Amino acid sequence: MEIDLKLRRLYGKDKASIEELISNRAGKSILPYEIVFNDDVDWGEFKEDIKEYFEKACVIYSNYSYLVKRKKPLPFVDKKILDEDVRRFFEVLRAI
Repeated sequence: MEIDLKLRRLYGKDKASIEELISNRAGKSILPYEIVFNDDVDWGEFKEDIKEYFEKACVIYSNYSYLVKRKKPLPFVDKKILDEDVRRFFEVLRAI
């Protein structure tokens, strides 16, 4: 099943499958941010396939929920975001 991507400019395409996203390096590095910003997708149905990416997305969202507008919030995780993820978050935010 293909999903509509919010971070189209970073992926270079409009749609992709979960398998396609986790099979390449760029997809793996951007997928947590796609989860954070794309609340049109029910990520719960892919939870087993993307468990580590979903957990990272929850950490990112927990640290920057005040900057992200979502219809359904992600679960709160009391964990500090890594420095490299802070930089990537703001790169993604600028790309939206």
